[in-house]
Amino acid sequence: MATPLALLTTTGLDIIFVALLVFSLVYAILQKTGILGKAIALNAIVAVAVMFMVLLSDNLVKIINFMIPWFAIAIIFFILLILCFQVFGAGEKDISKVLGDKTFQWTIIGVGIVIMVAAFGTVFGPSLTQASFQGQAVNVTEGGGTATPSFEQNIYATLFHPKVLGMLILFAVAIFAIAFLTG
Repeated sequence: MATPLALLTTTGLDIIFVALLVFSLVYAILQKTGILGKAIALNAIVAVAVMFMVLLSDNLVKIINFMIPWFAIAIIFFILLILCFQVFGAGEKDISKVLGDKTFQWTIIGVGIVIMVAAFGTVFGPSLTQASFQGQAVNVTEGGGTATPSFEQNIYATLFHPKVLGMLILFAVAIFAIAFLTG
């Protein structure tokens, strides 16, 4: 059964979400920072202009369409995490202390950067991979290497290569060692 959200995204009306998101973010940033002053009309005009400029770029619309659901999932995850802590007895002071912690803020920034990199990779990756193999014969080996015109296969082969997994384990050990030794 189709949901209203699925109908909006499949009928081409998902550009409305992008337009509303860009307008509201730009308007909120302008109002909060006061770069152009506190004039509501001026900030709204600038936000509408930025919105239309973003809508002119198909790649930006695709990037934002990729990022919207992932940021929504991340926000819901953090809200549910806060609710779980409150169920187990954390008060508002404890939660505000955690939200003000630099580690938590850097975690949020890290999650945002990962989502943005994934969005850029999803939008630009296949076209760049196909462009790099334009007019060349491709010899794919049995080992599933990264010399293929398939972007997804290249990412999978890179991320799950034993050397990359070993490096991630070494990074995790180093991070925990530094945290325990300095704490």
